This record gives sequence, C-alpha cells and structure tokens, in this order.
Amino acid sequence: MTDSESDRILPAVTRRKMLFATTAYLSALAPGASHPSSDQESIAPGNVLALWRAWYDAHEEGKRLCHQQQRLETEVLKSAGGFPVLQLEIPGEDKPVVVRTCQEIDSWLPGDAMPEARKTAKSELAARIKKWNAADEQFGYSRTRHAETQIAGIEEASANSLWEAPALTTSDIIAKLHSIIETEDPGSHFKERPWPQLRIILADLVRIEHPA
Repeated sequence: MTDSESDRILPAVTRRKMLFATTAYLSALAPGASHPSSDQESIAPGNVLALWRAWYDAHEEGKRLCHQQQRLETEVLKSAGGFPVLQLEIPGEDKPVVVRTCQEIDSWLPGDAMPEARKTAKSELAARIKKWNAADEQFGYSRTRHAETQIAGIEEASANSLWEAPALTTSDIIAKLHSIIETEDPGSHFKERPWPQLRIILADLVRIEHPA
C-alpha cells in the first residue's frame, strides 16, 4: 500500500457513515417495496437499481431476523432450561456424550446390560424436548429461524441477479459495489487488500455522482 493510499484508509466510524450515505443515495434513486420479494421476474432486465433495491430489502430483513432469532433463542433457552439434549456418562469414555435422539441413546447404551439406564435417559430426554418445544411454540423461535432461512435464499438470489446485470451508469456501478462490500464485509472490519481500496473507490464514485 502506498503512502497516499494509507492516508485515505478511513476509520471504522467514517467507513460506516460512508456506507450509510451510499445507502441513502441509492434509496433515493430506487424507493423500497413494502416487503422483500423472491419475484425477480417482475424486475425489468438491466434495471440495476431495482435489483439493488430487491437485494437491499432482503439484506436488511435478513439482519433483522438474525437479531430476532438470537434474542428468541436466549428466551427459549431461559424458559426450557437448556437445549433439548442430554449428556450421558458412558463407561470407557473420558467425557460425557451428548445425545439428541432415542436412537443415539440406544447406540451408546446397547444390549441387555443397561435397560434401566436407557429407559431413564429416554425419559429425561423426552422431558427436555417437551419443555423446549413448548417454549419454542411460545416464543416463535423455529418460525423465525425458518423465515431467516427463506430470506437468506432470497438475498442470495437477488445478489446474484444484481451482480450479473450489466451496469449502464455510474449509479449502477455504485449499487453493485455497495452490495458486494455490504455482503462480504458488513461490519467494515476488513483492513487487508482489496477492501480498503474498494471502499475508497465507492466513496469516490458517490462523490463524483452526488457532490456534497
């Protein structure tokens, strides 16, 4: 990296402000829909800004669902008292074995020598699963995880459509570059090449297209 490049590497707060400013600039050019959609066919071919909007809406919804899923997992864990698994002390094993199903219990406690141990373990595991499922239903954790998985698929498809579309204007290039940076380095933490340079290029393009 040259001295001139080093002088232009932006601190983390400034990098995030620059990305926020880029988002605001692109959002003004491509107003958002009411909710993310998987229908890419409704977007005219080559409409890069509309493709960026579809990707960005899915990207933001994915972040929201990720945070919600993490919060709900904490609530379910607190309510259920732990994950729906069981630790077994197995003769000959140095550490307890984690099991999640009755089949795994049968595998680790086989034969006629341990029928009571199997019965006790299965009963305890069933009780833990019941508590987990009740808490899951109460807080909607699995539903949120499913929604997060769905939106991740929409985001990936939208990103691929955006990156494959030919850019015809400077704003199109800004949209594609912005999505790549946000997708690959959402926290603006990467300091090795080419990420600082890509952020500088993005800032240059926004400044050229939309002077302050």
